[in-house]
Amino acid sequence: MSERARHAAILAALGREGRVGVAALADALGVSAETVRRDLVALDATGRLRRVHGGAVEFRPDEEQPLMVRSRIRPREKAQVAAVARGLVRDGMSIFVDTGSTPLAFARALADARDLALVTNSLDIAHLLAAAPGVRVKITPGWVRPNDYALVGGDTVAFVRRFVFDIAFMGIAACDAQYGWMDYADEESELRRTVIEQTRRAVLLVDDSKFGRHASIRTFDLTTPLTVATNRPVAAPFAEVFERAGVEVRHRLRGG
Repeated sequence: MSERARHAAILAALGREGRVGVAALADALGVSAETVRRDLVALDATGRLRRVHGGAVEFRPDEEQPLMVRSRIRPREKAQVAAVARGLVRDGMSIFVDTGSTPLAFARALADARDLALVTNSLDIAHLLAAAPGVRVKITPGWVRPNDYALVGGDTVAFVRRFVFDIAFMGIAACDAQYGWMDYADEESELRRTVIEQTRRAVLLVDDSKFGRHASIRTFDLTTPLTVATNRPVAAPFAEVFERAGVEVRHRLRGG
């Protein structure tokens, strides 16, 4: 069976079931599990489905997956991003951390901080760090979003405008070569655009799967001055754009 035929069969099965598994697809298509995984990677990169642990689900461009689902995807890569970002934090800083599976991985790396003031709109992050002796946690107000326990809305944005942070660490849904940094929810995009105005240094926490992915809302241009913390060197055409714009990229070196 050709790659094109396999992709069509995978999408047809996904349309019927809403979720597909690697093992079942391999049996149905008569190919190896590794071939199916490569097919899912290719279809995910073009926005035709969303990979999850063990398979894939339908892609809805206006709907982010629940946080607990996202946290099980590429945990090693997210931990690598977290380690890169952790190197930017110094004792005595005031920082902002927003919601998302990669920011949550980053928050885990902050548990050993000795003197850190942290503002977050994530109830999960606040709960995670509440008992850390060296971290003082402040939570924004806002409406609770059920799929990830994020606090969002006008009160959240207004609250953030009261502060100036040393560093803000933010997740992002996608990085598209034409449309730039993108999100799924308007309230999340608005908050991130506000945060970048209230911080001395803005850091996006981005694992390499986000590059070449498309979402529904434009949040930042690719040339926006910020730091990109990622798990591997950024590929073209993004690397060239970042270099011309002076966007700092920090990544985990292989073997490091």
